[in-house]
Amino acid sequence: MTKQNSLTETMGQLMRFGVIGVIAAITHYCIAIFLTDHQVAAAWANLVAFVIAFWISYFGHRYFSFDAGDVSHQQTLPRFILVAVLGFILNESLLLLMLHFTKISIALGLPFIIIITAMFTFILSRQFAFDTSGTRSK
Repeated sequence: MTKQNSLTETMGQLMRFGVIGVIAAITHYCIAIFLTDHQVAAAWANLVAFVIAFWISYFGHRYFSFDAGDVSHQQTLPRFILVAVLGFILNESLLLLMLHFTKISIALGLPFIIIITAMFTFILSRQFAFDTSGTRSK
């Protein structure tokens, strides 16, 4: 694969990742805000929202972003769970630090935290969770 083809492929993956990411992020954000508005603690609301958005991310990235549908779930799901857990730890840590040390509201700060987490998860998803350079099997 030439350098240009590799760049084109990466940009395509990044754009598709962005589409799925936006859908998952909007889902995450709306659920978290809904729950906090209904007296659920921010950390718990964020956890519930994250878990729901996880499944949108997993299936969207598996089939759309990285075209890894022919790689077994036994390979991709545990890897993506690890990526998602690491992403959640980053997300939750940044959220709790923001809420503890600043006066920034969750409604204003969470979108930035989600963007930071998305950049982190794109790299790990592409290079690890949905890496299709190895053996492909169902």
